[in-house]
Amino acid sequence: MSYIEEYGLIALSSRQHAIHLSDILKTAGCPVQLVSTPREISLGCGLSIKFPINLTPKIMQVYERYQYPVTGFYHIKRRGNRMQIVRIAH
Repeated sequence: MSYIEEYGLIALSSRQHAIHLSDILKTAGCPVQLVSTPREISLGCGLSIKFPINLTPKIMQVYERYQYPVTGFYHIKRRGNRMQIVRIAH
């Protein structure tokens, strides 16, 4: 049985927005990480925010309040070396 990892990802237009939105989400109690944007997405600044997928509603609520320019919200599922990427509507 191979390892499965699932998480949400916000790809942003600029590094500055990624860093600032990450700080806002952390202040709101969301355990987020700044990560490199997967090459399969390859949009934006190359820096994304990774978050637990079960926190999507809370993440979206914070996003709606601040409206940072994002290139997309994604649900990522990794199984071994395979990656499935699904865009989340916002």
